[in-house]
Amino acid sequence: MIKILRAYETLTHYAEKWLSPVLDLAIRIYMAKIFFVSGKQKFDTYMNEGWEAVVLFFSDYHPVPGLDPHWAALGGVSGELILPALLALGLFTRFSAAGLIIMTLVIQFAVPEDYGVANPQHYMWMLLLAVPLIKGGGLISVDHVASKFIHQAKRQDNQETGALPEMVEKEA
Repeated sequence: MIKILRAYETLTHYAEKWLSPVLDLAIRIYMAKIFFVSGKQKFDTYMNEGWEAVVLFFSDYHPVPGLDPHWAALGGVSGELILPALLALGLFTRFSAAGLIIMTLVIQFAVPEDYGVANPQHYMWMLLLAVPLIKGGGLISVDHVASKFIHQAKRQDNQETGALPEMVEKEA
C-alpha cells in the first residue's frame, strides 16, 4: 500500500511540475484565440468597409445597453485584440483574464436576449478564464519571468541596504 501511495505522490508531483504549466498555457492560448479571431474579424471589417460598419454591428447586431455604439465598438475591438494578446503571452495575465470575463458577461447577460448572442458556451469560457484569473499566468508566462527579475532586484537592493527581507516585507 505504501508503494502505491509513493507512486501516486510521485506522479502527482510530476503532473503539477510539468503538466500543470502546459495546461495553463493551453487554456490561455485557447481562450486568446477565440477572442482574437473575433476582434480580427471586426478589424478586417473596419479595414474593408470602414468604421461605420463596425459601429453598425454594435448598434444593430450586438448592442451594449447604456453604451454609445461608437464607444462599444472601440472598446470591443480594442479589448478583443489587446487582451487576448496579453493573455496568450501571460503578460498582465489576471488583468487580461478579468477583462475577457467582463466582455463575456456583457455578451451573455447585458445584451438583450432577442439579439441571439447569448450562448451556453460562454459559461465554459468564463470557467476557463477563471483559471488564469485565479492562478495567474503560470510558469510558462512573461509574468513569471518578470516576477523572477523583480524578486532578484529586491534581493539585491536588500543586500545593498543591509535590510532584512522580513523588515522590507512588513514595511510594504
